[in-house]
Amino acid sequence: MTKSTFIFLLLLPFFSLAQTFPDTFNLPIPDDGTIGYYDIEVSGLPTATGPDFGVETVCINLTHTWNADLVISVIAPDGTEAELTSDNGGDTDGYLNTCFNANAAQGIWEVGWPYTGTFRPEGFMSVFQNGQDPNGTWRLKIRDTYPFADEGILFNWSVTFGPNPPTPYPFFSSTLPILKITTSGQVIPNEVKITANLQIIDNPGQTNFVTDPANGYDGQISIEQRGNSSGWMPKKSFNFETQQPDGSNNNVTLLDMPAENDWVLLANYSDKTLMRNYLAQTIYEKMGRYGPRMRHCELVIDGEYRGIYVLGERIKRDSQRVDIAKLNPDENSGEDLTGGYIIKIDWQNGANLGGFSSQFYQINNTDNPLYYQYHYPKADEITQPQANYIASYVDSFEQAMHGPNFQDPELGWRRFASEKSFTDFILLYELSNNVDAYWLSTFFYKDKNGKLKAGPPWDFDLAFNNADYSEGSSTAGWRHNWLANNTGLLPFFWQRIWQDAAFAKQAACRWQELRDGALHPDSLQAIIADRADVLDGPQAENFTLWDIIGVWVWPNVQPLPQSYAEEIERLQGWVAARAAWMDVNLPVGDCSPVSAVGETEAAWNNVRVTPNPFNEKLRVAGPSHFNLRLTTALGEVVWEAFNFEKEATVETSSLLPGCYWLTATSDGRVWSRLVLKQ
Repeated sequence: MTKSTFIFLLLLPFFSLAQTFPDTFNLPIPDDGTIGYYDIEVSGLPTATGPDFGVETVCINLTHTWNADLVISVIAPDGTEAELTSDNGGDTDGYLNTCFNANAAQGIWEVGWPYTGTFRPEGFMSVFQNGQDPNGTWRLKIRDTYPFADEGILFNWSVTFGPNPPTPYPFFSSTLPILKITTSGQVIPNEVKITANLQIIDNPGQTNFVTDPANGYDGQISIEQRGNSSGWMPKKSFNFETQQPDGSNNNVTLLDMPAENDWVLLANYSDKTLMRNYLAQTIYEKMGRYGPRMRHCELVIDGEYRGIYVLGERIKRDSQRVDIAKLNPDENSGEDLTGGYIIKIDWQNGANLGGFSSQFYQINNTDNPLYYQYHYPKADEITQPQANYIASYVDSFEQAMHGPNFQDPELGWRRFASEKSFTDFILLYELSNNVDAYWLSTFFYKDKNGKLKAGPPWDFDLAFNNADYSEGSSTAGWRHNWLANNTGLLPFFWQRIWQDAAFAKQAACRWQELRDGALHPDSLQAIIADRADVLDGPQAENFTLWDIIGVWVWPNVQPLPQSYAEEIERLQGWVAARAAWMDVNLPVGDCSPVSAVGETEAAWNNVRVTPNPFNEKLRVAGPSHFNLRLTTALGEVVWEAFNFEKEATVETSSLLPGCYWLTATSDGRVWSRLVLKQ
């Protein structure tokens, strides 16, 4: 490809003038999964960038039939990269006469298409002012993140140098811990991890300075962007793993959280209290449940201050996180096969998610069945028997919940699911009125020989009065009812469970217990007030960089608070009002202790079942005299026989694949176990 160079010089010293280097390409933007690079040769400039000379503006002209698929950045001769735009524009077509300058009045993410004009880029162009020689090859990098769907053409682009380049935000210290990530000039991409270095400065009770030596961690990480609805926002969130120099896992303690290697950095850009995710997980912890631990910190990437973030645990099987049994690839039968598993309901991005479809649909939605994604084991690690087992178990839970005997303490849904875990999970999501509740970022887990449990909770950016749609700002009404009546998004069991009179009583009594203790009105307010005290000083720096207090950011509720203090006051007032509404609308009658039917597993000390999973036959070894019964998830008897002597063979060739309950009785004793027909 022939490259041309055009240097625009006036008859004055170029040190005081802008110099633009354009090129014309008229070349296609790759749509086959590869990255397009478009080069401009720059020459005749001073040999070093700095605060008084460097890149001021980059302009692009291109067409593409789905703008949101594009990630566009600029790469300097030394390899340093700055992102211009990503995930913006939805299905609009192209960037025509679109320029990027750090001093522009609006960010590219704040305006709608057409993008004609000058806007702030999503990345930090000040990274180019690192003393490098700007003479050489500058590259425009375009990646289409959804291959083989939409096409485009780059007409031309240009880079302008001058005496007013952007410089890094002057950040020096904080009372919060400081995380410093060094990428060697790489842009952190989405869904593809890069290797970087992380340093943590944490001196509790003292001011931390960016020049202090690292004392919380200093080592290799692999890092990528994260987020769906937040992916287009300029303050990016990240996943990262702590690693040994050879790339293997490095389980470490970060900011006093238990040692692990999988972590998140949450940006909380639209949440101007900076604490909604922290608040939800703290509430859940006070309810006696595990929710990912979170710590506030300051983030610096390649010398650029990025603001206040939340460092937190990723949802993962671990003795200090989701404490379920490890499931190895060779555990494909019997008791080993029963756990542990983590599954989720979430965005279905991409064709090869890995998971299974339900036999049921969301309420008022007959287009696509409910879909469960594998979280642990991962889709590329779960074996076929394991996949069959968890799919059959969830189907049994759904069949029982949907069936006529769903309220029965022995034949209903409690046979497969933990009532207490579902109760606490629902109460948290209803208290927060999370618009994503029940249908996004919704996790379940199952331990070995255990029941299905709801949780851990995740993703509360759009909760606690931070969504101006779907009644997200209302302190009244049940979130599950709103979803059922106004969308096709609610999995049926979240509403069906409230039709169980015993569950409704359990939920009301549990709420009263919490309001008398962990979630007492004063306790709820104290969580917010205490965290606001911690953030009050550092937040000023964050909102100087991200000047959005009093500015609408999707999907903030209006009218907008005009200060950080007002943001906190609004959150406190809303939480108090929401909890008070639940006090009135969860009427409590008799809350005497309820029988724990279905909450414990029956003993199997004297009964052995092989094989499990089974195909044509199931063999049972038991006590001297016993009777056997095989029932479906709904309690329908499909096989029954009596008076066996120590051993029995069950002919199962006529049974459909799925989960069944095998029950043995002998001398008034009862054994029960879930078995899987493949």
